[in-house]
Amino acid sequence: MIIKGNSIEEINHRKDYKVRGLQDQIRHFVVFTTTPDNPFRPHKQAGLEFWHILEGEAVVTSDGEDYAVEAGDLVFLAPWTEHGLRTEKSTRWICLG
Repeated sequence: MIIKGNSIEEINHRKDYKVRGLQDQIRHFVVFTTTPDNPFRPHKQAGLEFWHILEGEAVVTSDGEDYAVEAGDLVFLAPWTEHGLRTEKSTRWICLG
């Protein structure tokens, strides 16, 4: 699932991505910078993950499908979904899982 950040109305300086109930515990919070020489290679893991794109544009691969993402987008990855991220320039993003 991809939530496009530019489609969410900001109210009182707040954007609500409506993810309540999807994640009951946090195992990690990591800020990544991905470049063409440093792609986030496809892999799987047991837990849920959320990726928030901070800067740049990239392509997220999820179970063999490609999705264009940009700053402000939120990516939800279900357990055991093969996923990765690649970019032609540089993309900063947060992984919360």
